[in-house]
Amino acid sequence: MAENQPSTTEPGASTPANAARPQPQQRGHPLHQIYSLPVPIRTFPLPAFYPNNPISLLHVAYAWLGQLWSPPPKEPSLVHQGTWSPATCSVHITDNKAIRALWEQGFYGKGNLSRSEPNWLKREQVRRGLEEAHVSEILTVQRRQERIRAKWERARLEQGVIQQTRLDEARETEVNEAEAQVQLAVPNASRASVPQPASDPPVTPEKLLALPNSSAHVVSAKDLNAFPELPNGTSTPRTSSDQTPSLNGTKASPPILVGNGHVGNHSGSSSDETKSLKRRKSVRFSPEIKSTTFQLSDPPSPIHSIANLKTDEAPNPNGELLETLNGAVPELDENTSAAEKQQVVLVDKEHLQLMPEEAFFLSFGLGVLTVNDAVSGKPLSTMELLTLFRQHSYFPPRIEPEEPALQPDDKFLLHYSVYHHFRSLGWVPRGGIKFGVDWLLYTRGPVFDHAEFGLIVIPSYSDPLWKETNKQNVEKSWQWLHATIRVLSHVTKSLVLVYVDVPPPSKFDEALESGIANALELYKVREVMVKRWSSNRNR
Repeated sequence: MAENQPSTTEPGASTPANAARPQPQQRGHPLHQIYSLPVPIRTFPLPAFYPNNPISLLHVAYAWLGQLWSPPPKEPSLVHQGTWSPATCSVHITDNKAIRALWEQGFYGKGNLSRSEPNWLKREQVRRGLEEAHVSEILTVQRRQERIRAKWERARLEQGVIQQTRLDEARETEVNEAEAQVQLAVPNASRASVPQPASDPPVTPEKLLALPNSSAHVVSAKDLNAFPELPNGTSTPRTSSDQTPSLNGTKASPPILVGNGHVGNHSGSSSDETKSLKRRKSVRFSPEIKSTTFQLSDPPSPIHSIANLKTDEAPNPNGELLETLNGAVPELDENTSAAEKQQVVLVDKEHLQLMPEEAFFLSFGLGVLTVNDAVSGKPLSTMELLTLFRQHSYFPPRIEPEEPALQPDDKFLLHYSVYHHFRSLGWVPRGGIKFGVDWLLYTRGPVFDHAEFGLIVIPSYSDPLWKETNKQNVEKSWQWLHATIRVLSHVTKSLVLVYVDVPPPSKFDEALESGIANALELYKVREVMVKRWSSNRNR
């Protein structure tokens, strides 16, 4: 019997149903393994001790004796090199290993050719077909293109519903007019013998224009069957020739969309309707796409938004939004052999940019970074680095001796106090200018989740010695606070006002002479969370 015959399918072979199922995309190593270190140094803590478990004491003793017998290496074991850039007011890291180490071990810096993570080289390799990997920015572009297609398809369907409704109303109006004329011309006794039309009469564009309320925005008076779909979801008129038949049987120009949404033509008739249409602005749409390239400054349109997309070929996996900056390297297609792909060598032109607060924390707080001077190339000491960052926190920088002296309420000192405070508590601060704040706070990092809080640094002159200098606290208006909360609430973030108590100049200069750590201890940080109050939601 056929039921008793053994199956010829091997255990490892896939069934037709499983073969049609899409395989999940390989994303490499898990994120918790790649970003396991929160800072670019390694620590060797002892295991936890539990009082109710005596065996844990033996575990602690064994680990402690092991570290005494074979002490771990000194940290930091590797010191990275950076260069100060006065043009961008940032520290540049060009070594690839240092870039990956600083990003994967604490999310420091930003790629100059990327949104956040410095992955320009990997993105270019995937775009050129040299490597198959998971790149978040490429997937973001693909999702945006899919949303654009969906929006244009939805708009096209809505336009079709409006057009069909108008056509049905036009047919119904003509039928009612015909019945009214028949009732006036034929007596009541003979109405039953009047033949009824077998189907609805056709509606022409000229008749459609003559109807009331014809100012609705339509594409054409033709049915949507005459509009072939383009790859990007738009439609253009399709006719057998350059002209369409008019009412009297002659050839007329194809209908077009005029200024107020009416459908008109360019025929040479001298009717009042045509004369009125000639005085209106008209637009003619080309049925062909003449260009598949665009500039970032071009206005959004269905043709330019879905670039390099044809009906007979698959879309570019990276789209045209991520154009290469290295134009000397030729692009590769599917027919390129593996030997030719190996010959193509991409030069990584991206570097990591560290904010002054990040660079000083890595240099002063952790000791894993050495910043070199841009002109001489010599490494800068911690005090020289602090002075340099304080000078460039003003605009223009206070470098000349005759310029005003540096103050304890320098922008760099205020922001670094906040940055060091939250870094020491385990948070990941990142620049928040995108959302109108000074810092964004991440729980673990930007690759794991979105930022939960937006920080705004406000100096506070609470020391009595500030009254002698007539220094007053910064006052913010209610409109400013409401606008900031409004922006953050739309991106599901909470606003935190961080007040920094600034020491007076006399105390700061005296503490700075004894050391940078003693001077930074004078800054006190206080957080105040502000939430938007709504009468409807907070009853």
